[in-house]
Amino acid sequence: MLEFKQLTLAENEKRLIALLSEQQEAEKKVPAEENTSFSCALYEDGHYIGGITANKWMNTTHISLLALNKEARSKGYGTKLLQKAEAFAADCGSSQITIHTQDYQAKAFYEKFGYRVFGQLADTPFAGTTKYYLVKQLLID
Repeated sequence: MLEFKQLTLAENEKRLIALLSEQQEAEKKVPAEENTSFSCALYEDGHYIGGITANKWMNTTHISLLALNKEARSKGYGTKLLQKAEAFAADCGSSQITIHTQDYQAKAFYEKFGYRVFGQLADTPFAGTTKYYLVKQLLID
């Protein structure tokens, strides 16, 4: 009998990753690797003003979130956070780093640091905006 059950997100992701890793090993003969997370918060005078999160899996690091409060923007803090994530990626042996952003957010900022658009979706995540997907190749020593 087939049935659908609710699982916590963490448990379901764990099981799905195991299934996908098993397929990867069988099809590509590449052993699975643990996901490595990165998180850095930025404080000014004891107040949280923003941060960055990323995940490294296999040869790629993906920046999940990067944000600063309005008052902290245009002060170089975003650059410092991005540099920390890129250093994490390089230290973990990533050959590339990816991120996505909306047309009203930071596309030009990322392009200034060598990220290039490799895809875009119009009207995503809502009508009237475009989501951009960017990648930067990292130099591996």
